[in-house]
Amino acid sequence: MSNMKHNVLKDALRPYWPGALALIVFSFFSTLLNLVPPIFMMQLSERVMLSRNETTLLFLTIIALFLIGALTALETIRSKLLARIAIALDAEIGERVLDKLNRRHLRMPETSKNQVLYDLNAVRDFIAGPVVLQLLDLFWVPLLLLVMFFLHPLVGLAMTVILAVIVGLSAGNQWAVGSDIKRAQSASAEAIEFGRAVGQSAEATRPMGMLPPLSRRWRAFQSDAIGWHYLASQRSEWWTGTLRFVRNSQLIVLLVIGALLYLNQQMNAGAVFGIIYISMRTVAPVAAVTASWRTIWSVLTAVDRLNLVLLSSGETKERMSLPRPLGAISVSRVVLTPPGSETAVLGDVSFTLSSGRILGVVGPSGAGKSSLAKLLVGAWHPRRGTVLLDDNDLAHWDEDKLGEHIGYVPQEIDLLPGTVAENIARFRDDDGAPNEEAVLEAAGLAGIQDVIRDLPDGYNTRVGPGGHVFSGGQRQRIALARAVYRNPALLVLDEPNSNLDALGEQTLGRAMTLMKSRGSTVVLVTHRMTMLSFCDDLLVMNAGTIHTFGLRDAVMNRLPSYRLVAAPQLDLVATQ
Repeated sequence: MSNMKHNVLKDALRPYWPGALALIVFSFFSTLLNLVPPIFMMQLSERVMLSRNETTLLFLTIIALFLIGALTALETIRSKLLARIAIALDAEIGERVLDKLNRRHLRMPETSKNQVLYDLNAVRDFIAGPVVLQLLDLFWVPLLLLVMFFLHPLVGLAMTVILAVIVGLSAGNQWAVGSDIKRAQSASAEAIEFGRAVGQSAEATRPMGMLPPLSRRWRAFQSDAIGWHYLASQRSEWWTGTLRFVRNSQLIVLLVIGALLYLNQQMNAGAVFGIIYISMRTVAPVAAVTASWRTIWSVLTAVDRLNLVLLSSGETKERMSLPRPLGAISVSRVVLTPPGSETAVLGDVSFTLSSGRILGVVGPSGAGKSSLAKLLVGAWHPRRGTVLLDDNDLAHWDEDKLGEHIGYVPQEIDLLPGTVAENIARFRDDDGAPNEEAVLEAAGLAGIQDVIRDLPDGYNTRVGPGGHVFSGGQRQRIALARAVYRNPALLVLDEPNSNLDALGEQTLGRAMTLMKSRGSTVVLVTHRMTMLSFCDDLLVMNAGTIHTFGLRDAVMNRLPSYRLVAAPQLDLVATQ
């Protein structure tokens, strides 16, 4: 299925090829040991029934039970070996997949990213599952056919025809319903995605009476999926019915052939019953694999998606370590387009900002303020122009190393599943736990000790599903502590006070002032003019361009609208 020249998963599995070869060898011996029951029946017929020798029966039974025990051990070893290979593959590529999914060079919809994580689990479970064992057994089906030809050519020929008919009917069924199944899966994915979106927005849509029409819309998606599934089942009725008839009648056909051979004294009674057992063992892997074609197809598709992610190469090359920056920013002739878009949100933006200063960024909604914040922290790359941190282009930095020197509070705050301490510490740890001293310092810098003190378990309070529910203001203050963790050189705050009260804003202003005193450069995107009293410089944006940039007081004197709103607040702050 995969048409890629280079398969990363195949490379990841290469160290385990000896284990795969061992599995093939084990499957060979497992196939041979599966012949023990028919051989035992033939020996009973030829040796025990005629001679009535109980000693022979005893020894034959002991030998047969010993070999069945060996077969059981081999089956157990095969299952364990496959499980270990699956776990090792997950350990080999799991972190790489998650890392690649969240790098900025990978342009993939969020729903597709979620699907890739499901793909990782699907591939691991498939490798450790029964279908792979059936595929291994399928490899040795010709050996069983050879045994049946050895018993009698007519028996071998009949078994070959039966297998050919089963494979042909299964392939025909796949051909008949394949396109309908794809449409059903696509419609089902739309229904699931729409249902997830409705669930995420329920608190906003329910009070406005939107749930009934949204439910009807979801039902339309669901009906499409069900309809295509039903059409596929209708198309496959003849194929599956015929296949079921062949499977159910194969034993009768083989018994008739065996009986005729027995009547013509070309086969003994034990061999006739042996044929039945061998035929079931021969058909079992073929039937199982043909019945699992959807699973196999889905896994091959998942492998392609995983391979596509692992082959993405935007951030994989080694970069030289650069010294800790002081925080000076220089933006030159930048044109910025968001990932996946061709529309520029910033056009020909240029300015410089010395280290240890606080810059306020203001402007109307849609002016490009948040886009500028994402540009400065390296979340988005410029289409044209450069962004320098000190004298080094952000593109020259190793993204993870650069992140150690940057603090960022985005508009939408997402705290990750874990403890409050882990979120503040950015999930970096010393000896398996967050650095307590650094976490306490960040919390003190952000002034959130009072928030954490009131939590059920303090710094150990769980965040995420089943954990504590935080208000918007609490999330912003915890995100501020995360941003100032370990004193970054550059601190970018995008509307960090949108959910804060007056006291919270004063705490935020104090945190920015403290960071400035430690030499950090602070960029504050805000709609509230009260926060401008803490700023040294002011940048006014409009329609993706810089309208005015300079010292705060100079800009306010040039723009009366800002002076009228902000000037009284400056006096108020100065008196506090």
